[in-house]
Amino acid sequence: MRPPRFFIQTSRKLRSFGFALLLMWCMPTWATTNVTLLLSDTGGIYQEAAQALQTDLEQAGIQVTQQGLLQRSEPRREDWVVALGVAALQQVMSERASTPVLSVLVPRASYLRLTAGKPRPTTALYLDQPLARMAALQHTALPDSRRIGILLGSPMKTLREDAEQAAYSQRLEAQVRMVDSSDEVFPALSDLAEASDVLWLLPDPLVVNSNNLQSLFLQTYRQRLPVLAYSAALVQAGAMLGLYATPAQLGHEAAQWMVKSLLPAGGRKLPPPRYPTSFVVAINSSVARSLNVTLPSVDELTRRLQALNLP
Repeated sequence: MRPPRFFIQTSRKLRSFGFALLLMWCMPTWATTNVTLLLSDTGGIYQEAAQALQTDLEQAGIQVTQQGLLQRSEPRREDWVVALGVAALQQVMSERASTPVLSVLVPRASYLRLTAGKPRPTTALYLDQPLARMAALQHTALPDSRRIGILLGSPMKTLREDAEQAAYSQRLEAQVRMVDSSDEVFPALSDLAEASDVLWLLPDPLVVNSNNLQSLFLQTYRQRLPVLAYSAALVQAGAMLGLYATPAQLGHEAAQWMVKSLLPAGGRKLPPPRYPTSFVVAINSSVARSLNVTLPSVDELTRRLQALNLP
């Protein structure tokens, strides 16, 4: 039973009030802190996340400047850089600078690849959800399913062991197929469909891109294979289930993390990268009906995942 609307609204107000008190308490210490938000693109998800970040940081008395990639050459004093997206992270990691960096809207595999061996202090709030949470969603939404199908390009091979461990945590079995080129995606998908109950789409540009997306969903539909994906756009395009954090959620969560942990550290000893605690469950009802799949409601699935309190 859901609590009355009054208690939900009161709880939200108390959380907002608590964060506001934290901001007021910390404001004198950070009055001169300058944060640059470097956007991979000036619109879309990058602007949505940046706006949420800027609003929360400025409430803490922090000086915030937004930059596009073309503006990056302009000299300015900055105490922190928040790189929003892969292109922005590539840019800051190519610079000879010691200013600490927070990566946002970048998948874990891409972050690890771009920061490997670089001396610049960095941490990240990953774009993707923890795989254990995805496995829990599959187990909760489709309790009769047992096999997870996963396609991975060779640059993402580090995810294989993580996926297998996540599957094991929910008593599922991960069927992983590695591909080295786009030509191998569809033959591998045909093979995987025979051995899987649900296909996971992870943020792998070799597997998921604008050139093959329509054909990919057409093939999974023909093979009656439900898809669990990592973004709202993919759910709209044809995935049956989605698990993701919205850009605004990631922006707010990144700002709160900076206020509570990153700025007090002063860039000297950064906490390790982490997955977001925020998430949204989405269902494409048309696809579910077409596949004759009955699912719990979004509210029910969300409640069950929140109760698990997965990291």
